[in-house]
Amino acid sequence: MQKTILFQNTLWALGFALLSAGCSAPLNDSPNAINRATDDRLDAILWQTTSAEYHVVAQSIYALAALHLERALADRQWSALPAQSENSQTLPPAVIMDIDETVLDTGRFQSHLVKNGARFASPVWRNWLNQNQPPAVPGALEFISLAQSRGVSVFFVTNRDHATEPVTRLQLAGVGIALPTNIDTVLSANEQPDWGVDKGSRRQFIAQSFRVLMLFGDDLGDFISEYRTAPHARVLEAKKHKSWGTKWFMLPNPMYGSWETSLYNFASELKVEEISRRKLEHLR
Repeated sequence: MQKTILFQNTLWALGFALLSAGCSAPLNDSPNAINRATDDRLDAILWQTTSAEYHVVAQSIYALAALHLERALADRQWSALPAQSENSQTLPPAVIMDIDETVLDTGRFQSHLVKNGARFASPVWRNWLNQNQPPAVPGALEFISLAQSRGVSVFFVTNRDHATEPVTRLQLAGVGIALPTNIDTVLSANEQPDWGVDKGSRRQFIAQSFRVLMLFGDDLGDFISEYRTAPHARVLEAKKHKSWGTKWFMLPNPMYGSWETSLYNFASELKVEEISRRKLEHLR
C-alpha cells in the first residue's frame, strides 16, 4: 500500500514539474527558433556591446555635435529640418533624438534574444523593458546636459509604443536625464492618431513651436520618411541630404533596423532560413 501511494505521489510530482515547465517555456520554443551558434546577429551584437571601437565612435559623434551646437545657436537661420519655415528664427531651440541605440543602449535585449534563440516580438520586448534599466549610449548624457544648460529643449521621438511610455520615462530618468514637467518631450508611436512608425509627423509637430537645430538617430527613418525601400535606393535617398555631421548625426547600430529589414523587403513574417537566403543575395 505504501509503495502504491509513493508511486502515485511520484507520478503527480513529475506531472506537476512538466506542467510548470510548459508554463515557462523558453523563448526558442517555436518553429522559427534560431541556432545560437550560427545566429547571424552574433558578431554585430558583440561589437555593439563589448568593443572599445563602439564606445569611441559613439563618443566621437556626440563630441562633434557639441562643437556644432554653439554655431547652431548663434545662427538664427540654422535649422535641421529643410521644410521648416522662415518664421522659425524667432522660435526657441530644440534638438530631436531617437531613444534606443541613440540615447539608451538596449544591446542587452538583443543579447537576450540570441541567448534564447528568439526573434523580436512585442510581448518579449515589453517584458524585458519592465525588468531592465538600459545604460546610456556613450556621450549621450554629456551632450544632453550641455544642450539643456544652453536652453535647448531635448525631444525624444521614439518608436516605442505609447503604452510603454511610463517605463520609457523611468528609464530616461534612471540614467540621469531630467524631463521637463511643463511640456511633453517624449513623443511615442501611436500617441496621437497620425503618429505612426514614420516619425515625419512628429518632427513637423515639434517644428511648429521650436527651431530644430539637430537630429540624432541610429536609423535612416530618424531623419527622413523615404527609408522603406530597397537598399540601393536608401543609399541614394541618404545622399540627397547634406546635413550629415553638422545638423544630422547617425549613431552606429549593426544589430537591427530598417537597413536590415530592407534586405528582405521588410517581410518580417518570413522564416529565418528565407531571411538568410535573401540576405546572402546582397553579398558583393
